[in-house]
Amino acid sequence: MLKQYKKDYRNKSVQFVLTDDNGMVLESDQQVLKAAIGAPIFELHPFFYCISSVMDSVKKEISYNCIHLSYGNQEIIADIELIKKKEGILIIISDLTQHYISYQNMAQSRNESIIDSELVVLRNMELKEREKFKDRFIRNFSHELRNPLTNIVSLTNVLDKTNLTKEQKKVLHILKDANTNLKLMLEDILSISMISVGKLSLKPTVSNFFSFFDLLEFTYKAKAKEKNLDFILDLDKGIPEFIEVDRLRLFQVLTNLLDNAFKYTDEGNVSMHVKLNQKRAHKASLHFEISDSGKGIKKEHLETVFESFSRMDTEEKRKGAGLGLSIVKGILELMGSKIMVKSILGKGSTFYFDLTVKYPLRPTGNAGSKQNTKHIGVRKNPKNDRRYKILMVEDDERAQTALFRTLMDANSFYIDLASDGSKVLEEIISNQYDLVLMDINLPNVTGDQITRIIRDFPLHRIKNIPILGITAYAFEDNIKDYLNSGMNAVISKPYEETFLLETIFKLLK
Repeated sequence: MLKQYKKDYRNKSVQFVLTDDNGMVLESDQQVLKAAIGAPIFELHPFFYCISSVMDSVKKEISYNCIHLSYGNQEIIADIELIKKKEGILIIISDLTQHYISYQNMAQSRNESIIDSELVVLRNMELKEREKFKDRFIRNFSHELRNPLTNIVSLTNVLDKTNLTKEQKKVLHILKDANTNLKLMLEDILSISMISVGKLSLKPTVSNFFSFFDLLEFTYKAKAKEKNLDFILDLDKGIPEFIEVDRLRLFQVLTNLLDNAFKYTDEGNVSMHVKLNQKRAHKASLHFEISDSGKGIKKEHLETVFESFSRMDTEEKRKGAGLGLSIVKGILELMGSKIMVKSILGKGSTFYFDLTVKYPLRPTGNAGSKQNTKHIGVRKNPKNDRRYKILMVEDDERAQTALFRTLMDANSFYIDLASDGSKVLEEIISNQYDLVLMDINLPNVTGDQITRIIRDFPLHRIKNIPILGITAYAFEDNIKDYLNSGMNAVISKPYEETFLLETIFKLLK
């Protein structure tokens, strides 16, 4: 029985052909190729022309694998053995077409899988490189823009204290608005970058919820008056007075939504409603809605309106870089929330989200309340008209002028200047200073490197001198590094003149 099976299956795929030394067919079992007896084997396929020359050069036998033979309408893939015999040459043809096709398909699938995996790796590497490039670009762009913007803001403040005509004051007011818009755009770009690389972190603190909205109400009522609009602020009285939230980021979310509403509303009103959904286990769920009676959003744009640098199509161009809603989306996702929108074209839009916040059962003191807020006078020396000696370390001449003017107007300081980082330590050793105002990006030695040297100095008078860092690198990890170097405080450019002086007086206490 097995002999019959071998004959039916195995023998069909293997052919034996015997030829003489000249390649004439002596015998053939005709299982794969039809070789005519007495005819030259070369007629079957050109491959067999090699038989005579090859067999002359080998001792006994030779094998060939994966030989493609076109025979009639067939494409046969075979292993071929050539063996020397007394009678001539024995040719064994093994038809392995299905085996090789299966092997090729399997190899191709494996190769495609490997290629796909490598492509995924390459795509991930490309995305990482693009993110790194974008991060580096934004950092450098932010730094290069902050320096001249700081100078512009400072010199604008200087101009504002001089005697100006009515027309000049009007121009100065426009310049101040432009400075404010540019500063906001810088902060938006910085926030987008930090969100995209996962470096934006929340810093929740307990604060007075209703006091938080006083500034918003004052600001946007004034803005509504300028555009002849109504601004409505509705706060649910059932909301806990004190809540735990990152005030800065929530403020950023709400101002971006309100600015967007005012931007696209020319008549009617803009409103903000904050309702209490529920309170449970020291947590409150709040519902925020910002609505307007403006242009509205086309249905096809509702999905893309939260993407970076996207703006709604309107007949007239509106100001802005198209970052606000993208920032709102990113910050709310960090807070465990999601921004939603509903809109009717020509009638207005409503942006809304729910936010869960913690609230203390018995708040201590008046956290975040107005009564507890202290402001240090920036025009008056808070210590009995004493003048402090400050070493100002800054290499940019325009920044030197702006800083020098700001400090001199405070009427509280004697100022020395160092423009090279390598000379700072020499100045501190030779003179006694109450504070060092240190720029970070200095020639030869950076501000944070100098700070580390000062903190390691053996003399108590020198190592404990207050150091206030000023930097155009405003990323949070940069600020942390500068503080870790030993700086007492760091402020980023462009800074408010009032905030700079308040920080200086605070360190001088």
